[in-house]
Amino acid sequence: PIVVGAGGAGGNLALPDGRNGSNSSALSFTAIGGGGGGSNDGTAPGNGGSGGGAPQGRTPGTGVTGQGFNGGAGSAANYNHGGGGGAGGVGVSGTNTQSGNGGPGLLSNISGSATYYAGGGGGGDHTPASAAQALGGIGGGGKGGVPNIDNPGENGAANTGGGGGGASTISGGGSSGGNGGSGIVII
Repeated sequence: PIVVGAGGAGGNLALPDGRNGSNSSALSFTAIGGGGGGSNDGTAPGNGGSGGGAPQGRTPGTGVTGQGFNGGAGSAANYNHGGGGGAGGVGVSGTNTQSGNGGPGLLSNISGSATYYAGGGGGGDHTPASAAQALGGIGGGGKGGVPNIDNPGENGAANTGGGGGGASTISGGGSSGGNGGSGIVII
């Protein structure tokens, strides 16, 4: 059977860590769903086709060789989180002044047109926050939330396998991470 995997749900107040995406498959090939991003209030980023980005003090999720790359690490000094890994590169780690961008997706001509797929989602943040909104990786990755307010991460683009962006939150507040984009099967 041909299966188009759903994107993983973004984290929220009830379930802080993002969930992994579902696998897509056709014939004898399987693309593993991406790992969900981590939260300071959760446990750990997910491992998957590409790894989820990490908050402060957590280990980034790992990707699968030949399918994707690891997520970025969170800043050791504050709450600027790392971006999710993409099919074409590692998620950028957060710094003292900036959340990490999502890793780039992979360029493919399988559809007959050069297209990037499976970009990582941009990292989220918590006050004191990032100087600028983290960008999603090329290939459908969603942006992180707008810093210094409660603002949700952007969803990954449908039918790209792009990761959702991390949420931006302030003290005493809360928001939700973006959902991952659905996969795609092209024969």
